[in-house]
Amino acid sequence: MNNILITHATVVTVDSSNRILRDAAIAIRGHEIVAIGPTEVVSAEHPALDVIDARGMVALPGLVNGHIHMFTALYKGTMCGFGFDRTMGEDTNFCVRATPDLMLAATRLSAVEMLRSGITLANVAGDAISFEVARQTPEALGQAGMKAFVQTLLADMFGMIDRSADAQLAEAEMLLHEYQGKFEGHIRVAPSVAEALATSLKTMRRLMALAEREDLVEHIHVFPRWPIGAFSWLIRGRSPLGLLKAGGLLNQRLIAVHFLAATRGDIAAVARAGASVVHCPSVWMNVNVGPRHWLPVKALHRAGVNIVLGTDSYGGWIEGADMFTEMRTCALMSSFLYGADALTPMDVLRMATINGARALRLEKETGSLEVGKRADIVLLKFDRPPVQPSSDVPYMIVYGASGRDVDMVLIDGRIVVREGRVLTLDESEVVTAAAEARAELYRLGGWGLTPDGATPPKTSWLERYPNPRIARWGTRFARLEAIWKPNGKHP
Repeated sequence: MNNILITHATVVTVDSSNRILRDAAIAIRGHEIVAIGPTEVVSAEHPALDVIDARGMVALPGLVNGHIHMFTALYKGTMCGFGFDRTMGEDTNFCVRATPDLMLAATRLSAVEMLRSGITLANVAGDAISFEVARQTPEALGQAGMKAFVQTLLADMFGMIDRSADAQLAEAEMLLHEYQGKFEGHIRVAPSVAEALATSLKTMRRLMALAEREDLVEHIHVFPRWPIGAFSWLIRGRSPLGLLKAGGLLNQRLIAVHFLAATRGDIAAVARAGASVVHCPSVWMNVNVGPRHWLPVKALHRAGVNIVLGTDSYGGWIEGADMFTEMRTCALMSSFLYGADALTPMDVLRMATINGARALRLEKETGSLEVGKRADIVLLKFDRPPVQPSSDVPYMIVYGASGRDVDMVLIDGRIVVREGRVLTLDESEVVTAAAEARAELYRLGGWGLTPDGATPPKTSWLERYPNPRIARWGTRFARLEAIWKPNGKHP
């Protein structure tokens, strides 16, 4: 049993009162926090075998990554400057060529990056459409010691996945039964709609029944771009959110990712339903085509919607899975678009911690530092520039800190990162395997790879896509997007 005492820390609890405790201690027994308070008092009442002196450090709740595509870790920087459409096409072409070995290498690399930057819980988006590839993700995350919800993708229209709805649901339930609660309860599986536009209402209702029976979440991309809404109306006669509502998925279990093209009515509907919305600011900063393609943070916040932060497909556009980067980008862009008072630093910090736990229905277990909760804790070096000198701790966490400042990470009271190094995986082996996997993936995708960089194929992604039905639908969507000109103001 773990018997740990963290002393002399500045503890940012992120509890309901947003308390910040100076020269404080955290006592851990087993998996749980048993005491938080002044170091002198807690040390006397809870002596421990392992005492961690955290002078000059800030103790935070473990960060929650609300949305991440882990396979993209293999092609960092490859698509910088491509823009949204070309990047999404190349990304899709890579994902459909994933093998079990490639997915394992990508997941292990992404797990190292997340742990090193203080992420203890991740909501993982599905990148695989085959069962054997998909099962590598929960296995690798469990071995890394992380907590995770792992999405499996389902879609039964337009040939998006070349198996029947029955076959897809059977595979999802196999993965669910194999991994649900495995690795000391750290891993959960969440079969979800890949895209509302490409999923029948019947399949949505079957998924909702499964979610209610197994107490799962529904992790779904919603309104990633304005033309999606128009395409949905043309093809299905409803908006994406309208489809989810008709399919029974608009409720407290829904985690709506992106939500960029939401109207005031959509915001009100999500607020009434108690659903959560995930904001991935850094990725959209890279591919943004104007303020219409930015999450209406201020309107969502005013409506009381639970907003969560995520890193998304970070490999294609940004340098790593770092939630400190997401916090800073979220805060800066919110100030730029809506004014400096749109969000406080503590609002943003909550989006990266307790709000993510709430979206995943784990707010009673993690997301804040409180007695009785699991000891998911990050120790952040806070005694040096650029975070010093400062007396406003939340401000400097959001605007000054980075994943490189993480010194120690605990998950369920187990130390998984010490002095910035991951203990659960061999980092050098992970990096070597990822480099080999990257070379193999580029070969499969038709890309050239040299020490100076990667060379994309000369043909378009639609010409190279192995599923001709998807290629045809992609062409139609591109034509619609070329003529679609949204009007009106951002909510």
